[in-house]
Amino acid sequence: MVIPNHRISEIEKLAEFIAAEFSNGSLTILENIAQDEDIFHYFDHYEDAFDGMLLYDVEGLNYHIHINIDNGNNQNSKRGRYTFSHELGHYFIDEHRLGLKYGLLEPHASFHNINQKNLMELEADYFASVLLMPKAKFRAVSGGKPFSFETIFRLSETFQTSIIATLIRFSKIGTHEIFAVISQDNIAKWFLRSNDFPQWPFKFKVGSILPRTTVASEFFTISDSRYTSIQELSTDDWFYPYINDNRANRTMYEQCFYSDNYSYVISLLWFK
Repeated sequence: MVIPNHRISEIEKLAEFIAAEFSNGSLTILENIAQDEDIFHYFDHYEDAFDGMLLYDVEGLNYHIHINIDNGNNQNSKRGRYTFSHELGHYFIDEHRLGLKYGLLEPHASFHNINQKNLMELEADYFASVLLMPKAKFRAVSGGKPFSFETIFRLSETFQTSIIATLIRFSKIGTHEIFAVISQDNIAKWFLRSNDFPQWPFKFKVGSILPRTTVASEFFTISDSRYTSIQELSTDDWFYPYINDNRANRTMYEQCFYSDNYSYVISLLWFK
């Protein structure tokens, strides 16, 4: 499931306009947006029921955003800010808001999911990414220095967004060609690729074992092989490069990010 191009354009214009109205430096002030729209919002305990939920109160004729701190969505945390922005997306996208108001849509629980298949959730995710990381500001921070994972870390801190959300946004509007793979237990779970990265066939499939010569695979298969520095590798460590593509002879780099509990690894690939 992908968002149609015309919808991407509509959502981007809307989110960029709102971000410009409610920003303080690089940060979009989400509480001010909710207050301006008379949206009640609550950071509270909801066990594992959802990450966020937008509700319409028929009697009070107003909207309420509920954000679940039991799933790590603390106020002003990166995860919490993304969830808040996602629910604001459901409010500002007319079809979502009016569908709730007039009973055309049932209130539904939103969860963080990089493999999202629901179109409404994809649209709210895209709204959130643009609201938190407006294009001009994002590109101003992302350029000007040699590229590495440090670029993603810098953007993540500047806009207070998660590493994964920042990578996804960078793949759409960033200043360097990238490919990223998220893996768990030596299994590729998900990937993203910027439009300017070569469209070579992979040496892996989602759900399959990682190529054994990659830095990420070594972490899972060899003890004490956690490398956070930039590693040089051949393009055929990850791909079957096209012989007639001159990029196949360029040096490729891999740098890994390890989650706090090492439950997953992000492999970031790029060319110099």
